[in-house]
Amino acid sequence: MNRSVSIDSLLRQRNAKLKGGGGQSQHAVQREPLTKVIQANYRAFELVRDAVLSRHPKDVDLHARFDDDNRRIMAELTRFDMIDADADKPRAVGVDAKRYLSGGWLEELAWLTAMEAGADEALYGQPLSWQVGEYYGENEIDLIVRREQRLGFVSCKALQSEFDSDNRKHRNRLMDALHEADNLGDHFGAPGDRVAILVTTDLIDEMRQMPRYTALMGKAAALDVRIITLEELGWTKLVAAMGQLIHN
Repeated sequence: MNRSVSIDSLLRQRNAKLKGGGGQSQHAVQREPLTKVIQANYRAFELVRDAVLSRHPKDVDLHARFDDDNRRIMAELTRFDMIDADADKPRAVGVDAKRYLSGGWLEELAWLTAMEAGADEALYGQPLSWQVGEYYGENEIDLIVRREQRLGFVSCKALQSEFDSDNRKHRNRLMDALHEADNLGDHFGAPGDRVAILVTTDLIDEMRQMPRYTALMGKAAALDVRIITLEELGWTKLVAAMGQLIHN
């Protein structure tokens, strides 16, 4: 194997290059226990996240609805200095905590599972710059993985777990995530590279063995974009999904 091969060297062949300021692998490793708690209890985490990030009106007492799972997550967030539990109403502490709680944890989870699945290299929250002719631009990619000379691009979206077919905003965000991922593949990919989106929404009706959002799944199949949904958020299943992205 050519040891000079890297994500950066492959991107440079495609008129793009990495920039500084991406996710730090040591942070993902340090926060792995917390990330796994969120991964295993995402539905419970949603309520906690909304409370500490004030996504609901102030007159809604979310804490009154906390159960044991919510309180365990609060305790873990406090242990990792993500929230100020001593405040009258716990709040996220600083910009890094807000980024992590609002979706950065999912990028770190994707990185952790990609490395567990056998990636030679992986980067998360990674800015890059590109040039096409006289045009310049920048993108931030949630996860880039490399196995030998092939790349995989993953767009991570921490969205509401329950899919409501009548919620147009939610449907649009899912479809936008699909198009974003496909654009990454078109722009930075090469033959043999893979593209996926990782979303925290329950998109499979397991009782009927049917997708809940058929238009999304159909377009993803047409674009050859792998959709990894809430059903695969568990550690073992997500490692397997990342393995398919890397090895297939």
